[in-house]
Amino acid sequence: MSAPALSVEGLRVAYGGREVLRGLSFALSPGETLALVGLSGCGKTTVLRALLGLLPRSARVEGRLVEGGRVLDLADRAALRARLGRSVGFVAQNPFDACAPLRRVRAHVEEAWRARRLPPDPDRIAGLCRLLNLDPRMLALYPHEWSGGMLQRANIAAAVALELPLLVADEPTSALDADTARAAMECLKGAGRAVLVVSHDLELMADVADRVLVMDAGRVAESANGLLPAMPDITGGARTPRHCAAPQAATQSSGPTDGLPRRPRHLAMADTILPVVEARALSLRRGGRLLFDNLSFTLSPGRILGIAGPSGSGKSSLLAVLAGGLGPSSGLILREGAARAPRPGEVLPLYQDALSSMNPRWPVPRIVAEPLTVRRPPVPRAAQVPAVREVLDGLGLGHVAPSARPHMLSSGQAQRVAMARALLARPALVLADEPTSALDPRQKALALAGLGQLAEAGAAVVLVSHDRAMLDAFCHDIITLTDTTCISS
Repeated sequence: MSAPALSVEGLRVAYGGREVLRGLSFALSPGETLALVGLSGCGKTTVLRALLGLLPRSARVEGRLVEGGRVLDLADRAALRARLGRSVGFVAQNPFDACAPLRRVRAHVEEAWRARRLPPDPDRIAGLCRLLNLDPRMLALYPHEWSGGMLQRANIAAAVALELPLLVADEPTSALDADTARAAMECLKGAGRAVLVVSHDLELMADVADRVLVMDAGRVAESANGLLPAMPDITGGARTPRHCAAPQAATQSSGPTDGLPRRPRHLAMADTILPVVEARALSLRRGGRLLFDNLSFTLSPGRILGIAGPSGSGKSSLLAVLAGGLGPSSGLILREGAARAPRPGEVLPLYQDALSSMNPRWPVPRIVAEPLTVRRPPVPRAAQVPAVREVLDGLGLGHVAPSARPHMLSSGQAQRVAMARALLARPALVLADEPTSALDPRQKALALAGLGQLAEAGAAVVLVSHDRAMLDAFCHDIITLTDTTCISS
């Protein structure tokens, strides 16, 4: 029997007196794909960062790691980081944080060779682009000119470029549509490497992972060998581990659809109420590419418009146009019947990378209360505290310490903090870019319920997602962007 590609023994992580990982032990065999799944905030990403020496200095780490016959102390951050790009590849959850913003994407991919003082291999890069359905010409662009899904695929290309024996990936498919996600996972698994992957995509993991560990509160709660046939044993036949299931209490009164809220009820609007936003024959070109053309729609208060389409089809760019931050190549945007820029506070974006929208020095309650402080007149502080507590409790964040800063949140928790802030802001238009991509089924239901509350309070909502089933169940209207063709449904 061959030695494990990776063996972890007694992994513990604590911040102050709070223990977030509680004695985890597991092994990963050569060529095996092991999936870590579980609720947002259960410690999945902390496991990966502990194994790579990427946790902050404030974290107290214990345990040991055995890799290739070498024993490493998991508290030795320098020794763990030295393996990156040499014996282990890493795909971070946020592709924009993984790329230097002032360097072209090609330089990011080529770094895999340069880090080892090797000349980049153009044929290998071209082959990876074909595998991941990327246009090689776009490598000459900067990260901000790529969509999140396209940039994530570039990160995957960089991680697998040298065919290292072990790859660690944190939500590598969260920004990808279903077909692209499957191709990306096959690329990650290629060349017989061992893969340790964190994911909320339970259906995909059921098909591509050899084994699953379900985490709950810093421990392994469930496990299965041979994930696909064993899944009914740990899910009650629903392919959702019981520690990841959406609670019925999180659904709205209109009734659940597979654990998710149904679309909010229609608001009764007077004939004199103007649409929040109206798009007329919009088209947009970026980097020489036509993203969408002749796109028209009307969005009234209380309506939710879903935007679907493959990675790179222009979904996030459309949100930037509606926010007023990016001008269309042609066409017109009307706000309440007038061609004007949005007023302060009128439009609230919910970014795919929620952490980037938060002041890293502020505690969570201050971040959530920010909309109350800029109202005229401002809401008294005595009234802010219960309002913040109520909205955090409603999104399953009542346990977060009042002193917690953004860096102490998981990606899923950060997205719900951003949602809590939006609920107190009461904007006319909410632009939500994949707000549930980093959430487990339970927290996805809570987040969608929050969007439903915004719509029922009168906000118009534009919701971008790769989850077509969720859009069909939750949105009033859907536009699909595909190869510059806009299909309404």
